[in-house]
Amino acid sequence: MKQSIALLLMLLPAPSAAQTAPLPRPSAQAVVGKLIDGDPWGFGGAIVAARATLKDKRGATSELAFSVRSRRYTPQFSKALVRFTAPADVAGAGFLQIQKRDGDDERFLFLPELKRSRRISGNLRGSSFMGTDFSFADLDRRDLRDSSVSALPDENIGKFACFRLDIKPTRSDSPYSHTEIWVRMDNYLPLKMKMFDRSNVLAKTFSALEVQRIKGQWFVTKSSMVDHGQEHETSLVLESVEPTTSLTDDEFTVRNLEKL
Repeated sequence: MKQSIALLLMLLPAPSAAQTAPLPRPSAQAVVGKLIDGDPWGFGGAIVAARATLKDKRGATSELAFSVRSRRYTPQFSKALVRFTAPADVAGAGFLQIQKRDGDDERFLFLPELKRSRRISGNLRGSSFMGTDFSFADLDRRDLRDSSVSALPDENIGKFACFRLDIKPTRSDSPYSHTEIWVRMDNYLPLKMKMFDRSNVLAKTFSALEVQRIKGQWFVTKSSMVDHGQEHETSLVLESVEPTTSLTDDEFTVRNLEKL
């Protein structure tokens, strides 16, 4: 019997080079491209209900509830409209973001008591978004799109193998000198980010706490952002995510943003 099995194995065709050769390792720039193509928080083609819990250095907490509707209108570029529903003093506030290939992205913040929206210019990208530890720059992800990137030694986050990258923004309006990012190798989600301010001091740390695959797409459904200087933390939970391609450009206008 052993001789028969050995003879059979000898007669089987040898695996081709294409079958045995490992997949080529992507370049650091290719990993960034995959990262930009992804939509970890539902800002690139989804309907999302979310909640953010803010905790200060004394342990006091407050909570924001909001929804996001977004549309990817061309590869790597999207439009998103955020509406706040709680607490009562921010209910009705909204934020419109339109990523642009050329020039600065468009950002408009609408506050009901002012009854009008105001443009958020590029030099305010480092400002806090609605009191959270996420900045406008964290939301627009332009520092990924306009950057130089280099590879650092791979490193695991928990049980997941990650590419580790150093991202240096090329725009002068970035609040960061550079960002270290750990990107999960199997789905290109960012599992950890360390943002360094313009003085090269660690300013903030982002951590993905839960990820889910929904209709074939991966999302970071629970995460935290810690501001080390302010000793402040924002926990973000995506309570529901519905990927969609059905939203139209008509939704993503200043006129629609200002509707109460």
